This record gives sequence, C-alpha cells and structure tokens, in this order.
Amino acid sequence: MNDILPGLGAALSIVAATSAILIAAAVALKDRRSFANKTFIGSLVLLALVKLFRGISFNAGTAEDSLLWQKVCIAASALQPGTCLLFSLAFGRAEYKKYLSRWKYAIAAAFTLPVLSLIVFSESILGASPLRGSLGQRIFPLGFGGKLFYSLFLVSAVLILANLERTLRASTGRIRWQIKFIVLGMGGICGVWIYISSQALIYSAIDTSLGMLAPAVLIAADLLFAWGLVRSRFLNVDVYLSRTTLQYSLTALFASIYLVSVGLLAYMIRFFDVQRPLPMDALLVLLALAALAMLLLSDRLRERIQRFVTRHFRRPMYDYRKAWMELTEKTNSLVQVRELCTAVARIISQTFGILSVNVWLCDEVGTHLTLEGSTVFTRSQAAELERSGEAVSDLLHALRKSSSPIDLADKRYAWADEIMHTRPEYFREFEMRYLLPVQTGGQLVGLITLNADRVGKAPLSMEDQDLLNAYASQLAARVLQMRLSEDLRRAQEIEAFQSASAFFVHDLKNLASSLSLTMQNLPVYFDNPEFRADALRLIGESITKIDSTCSRLCSLKQKIELRIVEADLNELVTKTLDGFQHCIQVPLERDLQPVPRTAMDAEQLQKVMTNLLLNAQEACNGKGTIRVATSAMDHQVMFSVTDEGCGMSRQFIERSLFRPFQSTKKRGMGIGLFHCKMIVEAHHGRIEVVSEEGKGSTFRVVLPTNR
Repeated sequence: MNDILPGLGAALSIVAATSAILIAAAVALKDRRSFANKTFIGSLVLLALVKLFRGISFNAGTAEDSLLWQKVCIAASALQPGTCLLFSLAFGRAEYKKYLSRWKYAIAAAFTLPVLSLIVFSESILGASPLRGSLGQRIFPLGFGGKLFYSLFLVSAVLILANLERTLRASTGRIRWQIKFIVLGMGGICGVWIYISSQALIYSAIDTSLGMLAPAVLIAADLLFAWGLVRSRFLNVDVYLSRTTLQYSLTALFASIYLVSVGLLAYMIRFFDVQRPLPMDALLVLLALAALAMLLLSDRLRERIQRFVTRHFRRPMYDYRKAWMELTEKTNSLVQVRELCTAVARIISQTFGILSVNVWLCDEVGTHLTLEGSTVFTRSQAAELERSGEAVSDLLHALRKSSSPIDLADKRYAWADEIMHTRPEYFREFEMRYLLPVQTGGQLVGLITLNADRVGKAPLSMEDQDLLNAYASQLAARVLQMRLSEDLRRAQEIEAFQSASAFFVHDLKNLASSLSLTMQNLPVYFDNPEFRADALRLIGESITKIDSTCSRLCSLKQKIELRIVEADLNELVTKTLDGFQHCIQVPLERDLQPVPRTAMDAEQLQKVMTNLLLNAQEACNGKGTIRVATSAMDHQVMFSVTDEGCGMSRQFIERSLFRPFQSTKKRGMGIGLFHCKMIVEAHHGRIEVVSEEGKGSTFRVVLPTNR
C-alpha cells in the first residue's frame, strides 16, 4: 500500500497534465485571438504544470526532494487564482472589458497577493521536513506563510465560482446549453481548491493523499471541457448580465455552508471520536453540496418533477396565476419592443425548457419579418436574418388562420426552411419545430419559433399550448400598445415641430426685413464698390436660406398628399442624377438594374433622392465616391445611395436619425431625413440605413409594387 499510493498519485497527475495540455492546444489551434480563449489556455497550462510538479513530488525518492517539488508546485499555483479569475470574468460575456475594469483591483490582488505571500514569507511556507502518514503519504506542516497563501487561494476560488455562477444564471436557452459544461468543469476545479485549502487551514498541513483528488477532478473537468468546447464552438458565446443576476449569487451561500459544516464536523469528531479521519468526511460534505448544486441547475430534473406531480397528484403542470404574474412583473417596466421580445423569449425558454426561442415581428403591411428577441442569436446576427417577400407573406397568411402552435413536422413552410439553411450551424442538430402566432383581436403582430431542443424531448402538451397562447397574446397586446405609443409620440413631435416652424418663419421674416433695408440703402451707396459687393453677397445668401428653409418647413405643416401614377424608377433616378452631374464634388457611380414600373409620386420621391444625394455629398467632404443603385426583388423595388464619408454611430441611428431637429451637421436642422421618412412611409415603404463611423453610409428606400 505504501508504494501503490504514491505511484497512483503520480500516474493520475501525469494523465491530468497531459489531458489539460491537449485541451489547451485544441483551443489555441481553433482560435487563440479571443481574450476568453487566451485566459482559458493560460488556466489549463498552469493547471497542467501544477499537476506535473505534484506528480514529480509523489515519486520523489527522498523527503528533501519531495519538499523541494512541493514548494515548486505551490509557486506554480500562485498564478492560478488570477488567471482563472480573468477567465471567469471574460467567459461568455459580450462586454467583458467593462467587468475587467470593475474588477481591476480584485484581479491585481489575485495575481500579486499569493506571489507576495510566497516571497515575503518564503521561510515559513512549509516545515523543515515532511512527516509520513499511515498510508505512506507525506504530510507537510504549514507555517504562517503557507496558511496565508491557502487563505488567499480559498477566497479566490469563491470569487471565481461566483463569477461563473453569474454567467450561467444570466444565460438562457441554447447559450446555457453551450456553456454549462465549461462552467461545471471549472467549478469542479475551484471546488477542489476550496476543499484542499480548507483542509490545509484546519490541519495546518498539506496531506499528499488529498493531492490525488485534484488530478482526478482535473481529468473529469477536461472531459467536461472537451464536450463543452464542442457545444460552445470553442467559447464563441455571448451572455449579457442583468442587474438581478449580478446582485444575487448562491456561491457565497454554498461556500459558507461548506466551511461551517466542516468546522462543526471537526468539532464533533474531536469530541466523540478522535481517531476518525476528518478529510474523508469533509470530502463527502463537498461532494454532497456539489451534487445539490448540479441538481438545482438541471432543467431535466425540474421537468420530470413537474410531470410527476401532474400525473400522480392530478395537479396542473403550471400555476397559471404565478406564470402570468411573473410575465407581468418582468415586462411591465420595459419600454422598448426589442427588450420586451427578448424578455418574453427568455421567460418561454425557462418555463417550457426549450433552449432555442426566437420572437419575430412583422411590419404593418405584412411582408417583412424582423428578429426582435432570441435566446440564440445576437443582435448583429438578427439583422442578417430579416426576410421579406412571398415566403413571408404566405407564412403570415397561414398564421392568421391558426389559433395554436403549428408543428413543422406536419407541414413545412418555405420561410422556415430558408432560415434554417441560412444558419445551418444552429439548426443542424435541433431544427425549428413549432411556429406560434403572436396575435390579439384578430391582428397578427408576428410569430414565435421554438426549436426541437426541449429538455426531455417531450412534445408540447395541451397545457403547454394554452400557456404559450396566453404569453403570445400578452406579447401582441404589449407590442401594439408600444406601437400606438410610438405613433402618438410622433404625432406630438410633428405638432411640436409645426409650432416651432412658426418661430423659424418669424425669424426668416425678420431676415427679409433686413434685406429690405439693404435694398433701400442700395440707391444711396450704389457707387461704393465695397457696399455693392457686400450687398450682393448678403442678398444671395439670404435668399437661398429663405427659400431652402421655408420650403422644407412649410412642406411639413400639412399631411403629405401623394399624386400616384405609374412611373419608371430608373428614369426618375437618371433624371435626378443628371441634375447633379455638374454640381456634385465627388465621382458619381450608377448601377441601375431592370425594375418594373411602380405606382409612385415621382415629384415627392425626387425630393427624397435629392436629399439623400446632398447628404452623401456633405458626408464625403470632397473625398471618396457616391454610388446610386436600383434593384427589384419579391414584389419590391429599391434604390440606394452609398457614400464613403464620415458615417454615423449606431446609437445616433437608433435614437435620433429620423427625428426632427436631430443632425450631425454643424449647420443642419435635422429636417431633411424626417421629411424623407414621411414621404417613403406615405408610399407604404420603408427606409433602411447601414452605417459605420469612418467608413460611410448606405440609405436604401424599399417600395412595394403591389399596393
């Protein structure tokens, strides 16, 4: 037995170190540019080195060599807390830099304090010589420096676990399914750190027999890492942490329960049975808490318990009152449609155990679908999944006739197949399964798609469908309410704008009065060349300003009235561009594709084109090119204006671009694009913007051909 125990410990350490290095190499080959990947690789390399040194310590022939390698092992492990803490802050978090900034002092302490404790108290880390245990293992007495080091290690492990728990609690749906095993693997390693550190502090010694636990757990963790990396596409996931997630944590509670339990256990053993080995009992306490934590995180267990209660006690699977109150409480304070849809997607995912839930909203015409809430896709990916055309129209027409979820296993739709082919990496294993119409009062607002990745794989029951319909109806009502509020806000803005325009006109009349005085003085000072030059310049600038401002303001005082006739969009674009040919300051490119004749007000749309071209010219500031293109697709015609100018921020586009009196120009009044949007919407079309600061902008106007 005395020879077997050290040999087994050395073998486990070598296997653990090798598996950790292989996992780190796989991550490095796949993608080592990500900060989360770098910290993960660093954590695995340090874990492998510590296990390797521990294996050498197991096989050391003399007590002196064993003591030396144990010190080397402790020195190598000094960098582990800081590296793993960085990983816990960066893993899965889309805005990890913000959290690194908040935790900068904790990160600095995690790196420096363990190292300083080893340097300052180097003589009191371990005792002079190890002792022999009953199983042939070596026991190293701890000095003050060693106790301080393991105290810091214990605190760091709790912090790392807390951050990992917050990331897991903030995730939902497929993202949680992807990261769960990475978190469990790293959590197991931190749990062993807590166990070994607490044992070292209780006994003031390091027992090498406990050292075999760490490599065994690392081997298990490496298996979890391997499976988790395959699921998460090598840590390529983003999780947004809410305030609630940041405020509440179970990690500190579990750590406190464990430490208190071990302390009480040690007191009871010393009182009743001095010979009983405390380390094994403490290990059982740790394993019990770990098992409890895993059960609490198990969606499958929760689903089975719910079904068991329903089947054997004849109770409803859902507490509808509680479910409705939860939905109301979590969505009442939300004022943005995207936030509302995201919250509803997460609630559905958590309630029904469906990992992939997506909420799509349609426009008022019913030809365009936009992904507004998801437990799978990020905002940038959602923009790529927007769809228009016949497939969307056919789908929405079918949904208007349905009052319950449509099972795609029974009937397929072109739109669903197209979406799944667009993102095969998400739908290869679990395809889109159910389509749930989001409607109320006979008005269809959108749909909710549910993938076939439900925990337990059970099909939707009647109770599931009833609650889903209630959620969808509530979502539809809230979306319609938000849209009505937005229409009211716009009406109020227009009313305020009309009032403000009166002040502009008043100022322009004052300017006209000053011009009149200048004209009166002109006969008196006509022979003065300087006066004539100044007067001519003032008259020209003032008249231009009066004409431009009055025409743009007065056009917004009344509702836009269209004179609809069939016209050729390419002819209209060509006519507009020919008028700019001699006054535009940058090269002008044309890409006019064949388009069908469309019912439109050519005069109003020419105003839109003119405004977009003028804005593009100002954005270019004499540099780059302007490209004008037309195209047709799915009963829609489009024209776009692309410049290589200064671009706009995403925040400005979302909050201010089409609102009156909002402009990025030094002398702009923020009226032109507001007017353009009104004209396009009067044609039942839409205007889309894609822009990046420093790289330019593209404005695209989409008009229906079958109004």
